[in-house]
Parts: sequence; C-alpha cells; structure tokens
Amino acid sequence: MPRERLSAAEARRLALGAQGFAEPRRADGRALGRVLARTGLLQIDSVNVLERAQYLPAFSRIGPYDRTALDRLSQYAPRRLFEYWGHEASLLPVALWPLMQWRMARANMDAWGGMFRIATERPELVEEMYAAVRDGGPVTASFLSAHVPRRRGEMWAWSDQKRALEWLFWTGRITAARRLSNFERAYDLPERVIPKKILAAPVPDAGAAQRELL
Repeated sequence: MPRERLSAAEARRLALGAQGFAEPRRADGRALGRVLARTGLLQIDSVNVLERAQYLPAFSRIGPYDRTALDRLSQYAPRRLFEYWGHEASLLPVALWPLMQWRMARANMDAWGGMFRIATERPELVEEMYAAVRDGGPVTASFLSAHVPRRRGEMWAWSDQKRALEWLFWTGRITAARRLSNFERAYDLPERVIPKKILAAPVPDAGAAQRELL
C-alpha cells in the first residue's frame, strides 16, 4: 500500500480533532456528556490559578458551561463519575469501578511509601479510620486528625490519620463522596457512593481489565 504523508499542520489538526476540538463549541444539555465520552476521564488538581483542572477540558471544547453540572455528576446521585487514581487523581465514569479493582488490589505495590508504612506499622489505625468513615461518613481527614499538631509551613505534612485514609482510598475500601470548597476529600464507603448495580457487576481479572481500559 502506498504511504500517506501528512504535513505537521495536517497531523496537528487530526490530533486536535480526535480530542474533540474540531466540533462546534456548543454547551447544550448533552455537551458535557460528549466531552466525557471523548476524554475518558478528567484529571483533577488542587492548583487553581485560573480554575481547577477538572473544569478546563470541557470549557476548552464547548465554551462556557454550567460547572455545577460537572459537580452533580461527580458528587451527587445518580452519580456518573467517581474519583480514583486513573493515572493521577481523576474523575472516572462509574462503569470503570470494576475495571480498577486490579489496581486497588495491588496497593502494596503502587501506593506511596507513607501510606504503605502506616498500613504495615499501624494497621490498628487503619481500621480505626475505616470505622470512623463507616460510622460517620462523609468525613474529612482534617476532622479525624483535628487533635494532631501540624507542622507549620508544610503543605503535604500529612498526619498518620490522613495516610491511613489515603491507604483505604487506594485499596477501594473507602472512596471520595465529594470534594469540599477547599479541595479536601470527604470520604465515605463505596456502597454509599457507587451505584449498587456497578458494585454488583462482575470484576474481571487484571489482564482483562487492563485490555478493556486500553
């Protein structure tokens, strides 16, 4: 077969079109769903010099839209998005919950050192934090560690309570019910966040899940 040659400009246009930038910038009722179908997930970030990261992909593709629509999809029933480590902290379609179980199951390989240290050295604290979320969720790490002194000037100086909660989040035993206005996670049990039919769906093995995600 003869090879097709593309100029740099043509290749650029094809790449941008594949990401949804060639479609009309129209923020109608289904526009946000189209963006999510195209991007697959929305990475979230605490940096908000312009706006928090999860709100920007839709704006760049469809123009000004109702940001609360995205909040409703990710924070309130009937929930269509959930938060997990999809590359980085991301909002993913709830249908992907079963496909992420392989990553939750290997938290001891992937989770950051501070979380793993707490899980191995203070398992009783992990269970204490799980019980606190079970009995009082949605609940934040700052509430559960309010009595723990924090070192001034250290943004990421997590308490052991926060590390335990993040371990539980990584393993899927708890999840994020929502983000507060200060971007803090409010944790809750999956059965109070993820739709029941998604929780009841079959969980594929790691290989099948990774192929489906790919």
